[in-house]
Amino acid sequence: MSVTDQPLLVAVLGDGPLARPMLDALTDRTPGARVVAVAAEGSTPNPSAITRAMGAEAVCVAAPVADRAALIVAALEAGVPVCCPVPVAGDLSTLDTLILRAADTGVMVYAPNPLRHWLPLATMHARRKSIGAPISLFAAHRTTRAIAGDLFTDLALPLIDVALWLVEAEVERVQVMAERLFTGETTDNPEDADSALIILRFANGVVATLEVARSLPDGFPQAEEVSVEFLGRDAVLRANPTNQAITITGASGMTREDWLPHPAISIVNTFVETIRTGATAPQSLLDARWVLPVLEKVRLAAATGEMVRVGGALRR
Repeated sequence: MSVTDQPLLVAVLGDGPLARPMLDALTDRTPGARVVAVAAEGSTPNPSAITRAMGAEAVCVAAPVADRAALIVAALEAGVPVCCPVPVAGDLSTLDTLILRAADTGVMVYAPNPLRHWLPLATMHARRKSIGAPISLFAAHRTTRAIAGDLFTDLALPLIDVALWLVEAEVERVQVMAERLFTGETTDNPEDADSALIILRFANGVVATLEVARSLPDGFPQAEEVSVEFLGRDAVLRANPTNQAITITGASGMTREDWLPHPAISIVNTFVETIRTGATAPQSLLDARWVLPVLEKVRLAAATGEMVRVGGALRR
């Protein structure tokens, strides 16, 4: 058996929402890959030590955002390619440090946005020119109330990336209304908000309205739902990727089954194929850096309650 025929040995680090889908994708849906280590934060020995001990040749990071940078650095120092979905980091300083580390080591870091890997959104992007001159974009990402994490980093950042990806223009101004409506006590601190309405005004005249919220009851059948509508002068494109399903009716009643593949499958397949072929990562740490300056202005707009101008050419 040649070297290229050998399975790629992959470790999955972290126990966040993407950990199980990544494991399933590597085990059942990715030819030429084999999982050799699974480790959560706080495990003994630590995840990096487990990765080295098991001879992992690649790492998929599924840890909470606060833990991702350290795991990426450890993989870079070991010379192991990394797949870490965005948000890779919640601030520019941490991300810039990772970019410099990756450049120094020459190790590939793949930083995909999971939302881009939902098939309906990928199709929307492919057909975005069919709507004519774009006018407006609406996108919503809602999760159950029990899901932890920072509302702006975990939910808003990937959605802002989708807006930049679809609209393809500079963001000029942002405005935000953030409140706590569904979880715990009412608070005026936007950092404690569980819902936010974000308005992005682009240089080409497009207005994007983004809704992020932890509003779904914990008993909701799905942990999250995403919907996107892109309106142009000639047509409108709509996608509800997390709600695509088939319905099977039998003697025992009606059963709903999700049929679209989870984005983790596309993410993992792309990661493994990129390593195998030696290609450039489709989304790198530098790509992830486009979104954070906009997110910083979003946080400022949420804190001040005012419209904030975005400086520089923030365009995808």
